[in-house]
Amino acid sequence: MKIIGIDPGITATGYSIIEDGKGICFGTIRPKKGDIPSKIFEICENIKLLIDKNRPDSAALEKVFYQKNIQSLLRSSELRGAIILTIINHKMKILEYTPAQIKLTTTGNGRASKEQVRYFIERLLINSLKADKTNISNHAIDALAIAYTAYRKTRLQ
Repeated sequence: MKIIGIDPGITATGYSIIEDGKGICFGTIRPKKGDIPSKIFEICENIKLLIDKNRPDSAALEKVFYQKNIQSLLRSSELRGAIILTIINHKMKILEYTPAQIKLTTTGNGRASKEQVRYFIERLLINSLKADKTNISNHAIDALAIAYTAYRKTRLQ
């Protein structure tokens, strides 16, 4: 099973593709400076290209969680909606998980820190790709953790 994991963010969106529990690719989409609609369009176009190139079976996203900054929450929700539409247009199944579910699946602790999630993801998925761990954004790590959670949860069903 091939899964695309997406960590939506207006300034940086993490993405990953895993197949049968192994990392294939990952990275961060950083749209050019401009207005919000242009950034959303650029991010969704990049996701569309990733889907077209890799042909994943399903897409995994983190469920929206409360943020202190309401403007940031609104922008994230707008982007998330556009990403969901992009995924639906590719007739893919959407899987959603809470931050606690993602942390529990990757580390065994639903209250794990970002550092703990990074530690496990590096060992589970990145080491096999022989990638330089120093330049991997937190957004890409989160996308890998989201995809890995989807893989583990769907495998158990």
